[in-house]
Amino acid sequence: MPKVFVHTHTAGDHDWENDYHEFGRIPIEGEFFALESDGPWYQVELVVHTPFEDDLEAEVYAVEVDHNKIMKQKLNTSKATFEFK
Repeated sequence: MPKVFVHTHTAGDHDWENDYHEFGRIPIEGEFFALESDGPWYQVELVVHTPFEDDLEAEVYAVEVDHNKIMKQKLNTSKATFEFK
C-alpha cells in the first residue's frame, strides 16, 4: 500500500497537521477522504508524487470539508444526515 505524507488544514487557516498514512492508492485532486471512521472529511487540493523517496509515494495537501454539505450536493437529497458506526 502506498505510503503518503498527508498535510491537512481547515478552510481559510494555516493550522496544518502533518502525518503519514497508507492508502490503497494515492488520492487524486478533488477527491474526498477521511482518516478515521468518525473523523472529519478532507478534499484533496494538491498531490505531489515523490518517486525519488524510497519509502514515500506522494505528499497530499487537503482541506477539511463539511461531509453533510458534500453528501447533500452529491446525492441530490434535501437532507443529508448520516451516522457512521
